Parts: sequence; structure tokens; C-alpha cells
Amino acid sequence: MKNTLPSLPLEGYTGIYGGDLYGDAEVRIEDGHLAVSFIPTPMFEGDLFHWHYNTFQIRLRNTPGLPSGKVQFVLNMDGEVEEMKIDIPNPDFDFTELKFFKVK
Repeated sequence: MKNTLPSLPLEGYTGIYGGDLYGDAEVRIEDGHLAVSFIPTPMFEGDLFHWHYNTFQIRLRNTPGLPSGKVQFVLNMDGEVEEMKIDIPNPDFDFTELKFFKVK
């Protein structure tokens, strides 16, 4: 969206996010924007582009049948990222069920 910026520098969103249901995902900076890799499923790798404050649009690279979606980073009371939520519309797999908490 126009006239908004991320709440943090991009480095503030990078790290390893983990959850019991799925496993780990890594967020890193690539070519000046954020990228995410779902470690248990290498084909789920995508680019994140700022959309609105702590929400980014995700475009998966190797899954042409999936539409773009949103990734929201949830900040704690200290203004640091503690969770990553993902919503990619898909009738076969509900990304919103995945819980990714920042582990490092």
C-alpha cells in the first residue's frame, strides 16, 4: 500500500521461525527484499514484498499454480518480531494453520 513502511528495518524480520506442526522456515534478505524458505518443503520458497506495515505479499517461486498471498509479522511488546503468519489461498493446503514463532 502507498505511504506505509515496514515498522522495522528488513534485518529485524530475518531469522529462523519454527513450529511443532510443520518445522522451520528461514527468512533472509535477498537482492534488497525479504525471502522465505520452508525448510521441510524446498519447493516452497518465495519472495516477500512490503505491502502494509508488518505485512508483506508473498510470491512462491516454484509453484506456479498457487496465487500470491500475505505474510504478517507479529511484534511483541518490545517491538521485536515474535511470530510469522502466512495466508496463501489454496484449496489443498491451509497455510493459516501453520504456526511459526521466531526461534533465532
